Amino acid sequence: MKKIETKVIKSIEIIEKGILVILLLALLSVVIYSVIMFIGLLFSDVILGVQDSFSIENDILIHLHKVFGGFLSVLIGVELLHTIKMYLKEGIVHVEIVLLVALIGISRHVIDLDIAHMKPFVIMAISSLIIALSVGYFLIKRGIRKPK
Repeated sequence: MKKIETKVIKSIEIIEKGILVILLLALLSVVIYSVIMFIGLLFSDVILGVQDSFSIENDILIHLHKVFGGFLSVLIGVELLHTIKMYLKEGIVHVEIVLLVALIGISRHVIDLDIAHMKPFVIMAISSLIIALSVGYFLIKRGIRKPK
């Protein structure tokens, strides 16, 4: 009976690694595509933004908003790649990387928010989430650096 259980567990581990490799390759292709699109949009928006930046109806902040949002999206993809890669290497999920991805994600969301039309409670909730993630990240990083 132990022999069958061992074979089943090994089979599941092989399938799990295969799925992770497929996900890693899929995510890698998405990140590469995102980087190419980001660079293309960055330069087209910058060129158009400089040409039209003196018009009254154009706001250069809109272009910067798109640039920072796109940059953070690509950064989230890279961090997710790193998370999957570390899981494949070591077989464990690094909590500090997950918290970092969450911080980057919430930062990207904050960039997209229209704070002028939000309720104060929602702003306080998002602020609390950012503080909680930051404190958690700090404590985990501090705990990792301390010798035991």
